[in-house]
Amino acid sequence: MLGFNFPGAGGNWQEIMTRWWSPNISVNFAGNADVERAINEDVASYGTQIGWLNEVVMALAATLPANADPTARTALENIKEADEKITEIIKWRKGNAMTKAREALKELSKTDADGYRRLVQALDSELPRSKTGR
Repeated sequence: MLGFNFPGAGGNWQEIMTRWWSPNISVNFAGNADVERAINEDVASYGTQIGWLNEVVMALAATLPANADPTARTALENIKEADEKITEIIKWRKGNAMTKAREALKELSKTDADGYRRLVQALDSELPRSKTGR
């Protein structure tokens, strides 16, 4: 383990830990790095823990009265929007290669029609042909 302080970090430090089979970099701003690592490895990742907290917040938000504080409403809308985006990213990451390729090609066709055509032509020329000529 290698640890060092950045100038002016005021007690914040970065711990770089190497493991034989699973090297990683751990940034520890407070608490015990060994405890944090054990929680992430044995209980749930930070993302999973934040997901659980978001679910609780959104469930509680559903019970808010219509005349709730506008600042709280805005914060909850921000959390809702972020959660929707996170869900989409997770779905997209879990999607298969064909789905990802289709989405990327669709986006490319919108932003760079010439690039899209060149790519499709290049891919078409690389495809193996069947015995019928197609």
